[in-house]
Amino acid sequence: MKKIFTLISLLFVIYSKAQVICGTAPEGGTVTLTAPVGNVITSIDFASYGTPDGTCGSFTLGSCHEVNSQSICEAVFLGQNSASIDANNTTFGDPCGGTFKRLYIQATYSSTLPLTLISFTAQKTEQGEVKLAWLSNDEVNTLHFVIERSTDGILFNATGKVSAAGSGTNKYSFTVNNVNTIPFYYYRLKMVDRDGKYRFSNIVRISNNIKVEKLSVFPNPATDYITVISSKKQAGFITNSSGQVIKNILLISGNQTINVTSWPTGTYFIKTGEEVVRFIKR
Repeated sequence: MKKIFTLISLLFVIYSKAQVICGTAPEGGTVTLTAPVGNVITSIDFASYGTPDGTCGSFTLGSCHEVNSQSICEAVFLGQNSASIDANNTTFGDPCGGTFKRLYIQATYSSTLPLTLISFTAQKTEQGEVKLAWLSNDEVNTLHFVIERSTDGILFNATGKVSAAGSGTNKYSFTVNNVNTIPFYYYRLKMVDRDGKYRFSNIVRISNNIKVEKLSVFPNPATDYITVISSKKQAGFITNSSGQVIKNILLISGNQTINVTSWPTGTYFIKTGEEVVRFIKR
């Protein structure tokens, strides 16, 4: 009976119809969403780690639900053709101790936008504001750019919008008021087409030169490199979601950059004797 239960816990189910894909997994399993070739996942329409119910296209929340399920899944899947996430308390936290949980996800995919983002940068002005600048190429029916800001590199909120020229090669800029009480601000662009399709740019960071006492990592999610930030010298290590040690590190007051390009997609943890920080590798 134990062997049968273990086998079931490792299974995941994928459903697809039209431009919607869904995945479910019991606690301890993994959900992998894969869009057709030439498409990327553009939105997470439903995500719940807990006791969700229903079928693809009509998922519903159960009495147990981790409120950050959607933002965690968005950090993993948005802009990807294929990605995976583990259905466990390490990834999502435990919204209801003692209850056997499951993960249900519904996503929408579409073909990539007919736009090439050549560059996206952020720079502080003499007035203490932040000027964002970007250069696009091959625009076709591009509608607008939504400027999104975050204090942790994971959860973003819209802070402005710039209309697109809609064709050709174009330069854009947008100035944002800066609040110096926050150690770092993270910015990205949401590039929206006229038919509603969208994707995100790379993430850029602005430092407000405030001493950071806590361990932190940037960017998060990451695709190629991460920078671990520590205000003091301390030894630590990085583990995957299964607890396997991937890399030992020695943090000296300042920044340490680590190449994670070859690491498998998933959730990782940077651990020291005092702190734990989670980051996602796309």
